Amino acid sequence: MTKHAQSPRTTSAATPRQAGVGLALGGGFARGFAHLGVLQVFEENNVPISHIAGTSVGSILGAAYASGAPLARIIEACRTLRFRDIARWRVSRLGLASNHRLENLIERVFDSRHFEDLRIPLAVVATDLSSGEPVVFTQGNLADAIRASCAFPGLFEPVEIGTRCLADGGLVAPVPTRAARDLGAATVIGIFVGLQDGHRGAPTNIFQVVSRAVSAAQKHQLEIWESHADLVLRPDVQSLAWDDFHRAEEAIAAGAAAARRALPRVQKLLGQRENAARSLQARLDAEDKGYVWLAEVLG
Repeated sequence: MTKHAQSPRTTSAATPRQAGVGLALGGGFARGFAHLGVLQVFEENNVPISHIAGTSVGSILGAAYASGAPLARIIEACRTLRFRDIARWRVSRLGLASNHRLENLIERVFDSRHFEDLRIPLAVVATDLSSGEPVVFTQGNLADAIRASCAFPGLFEPVEIGTRCLADGGLVAPVPTRAARDLGAATVIGIFVGLQDGHRGAPTNIFQVVSRAVSAAQKHQLEIWESHADLVLRPDVQSLAWDDFHRAEEAIAAGAAAARRALPRVQKLLGQRENAARSLQARLDAEDKGYVWLAEVLG
């Protein structure tokens, strides 16, 4: 477990609503590469991204994109990414590995290292192991928050930030739709890459045992996080195992296919939001004119 001299601050304050969609990127290890396919299709079709919230691998990819790093660079890095690039085995009482190497990935790929420097507002979700409550990071050092959000229990050591002992955000927010909404997103789209570990039959190792236990708990959270989403995309990545990093292209293609299918609904949502905003502005303008007229009459 690693202590940090400085810790990112947390906040639940909402920012003003902005045009565009807020993406909530869920966890799923290698299956999370599907998020890149969604981003690719949204870019190609000029779908504006106003906010991003990420859990686990969703926090890595979401933060990279929010930093301003070109999507092509992020995809290229993921094509060659392997488990050893983010983890170092060091068996301890609290986990089998450290995810310190994530900091090297952030240095190599990201264009920003702090929340305050991001081009798109970002929230990263982790789990407080003492209280069992979500911790939502929106300020401070990105690497610390991302490492905490990716600290899958049993596999990675928890991460200490300030007085908190933190683990994977997927325990409390499999898809962080509420965090995206609280961040200020008017329209929230969740990206869900599934609950299973990609293996069939009885578990054969401790990681599969823990993974399936977490998945069983997450099934009971579906209604909660879905209620904060206007639309949920479910890329077909169930055949991919958690560690199929070499199958990044398949995951990206699955994400792209899901995004293309959803484009008409996404564009309809954006149109509805735009019309509602225009109606509200027209009403406010009319009220302002009425106040001016009344002031003139009363003299």
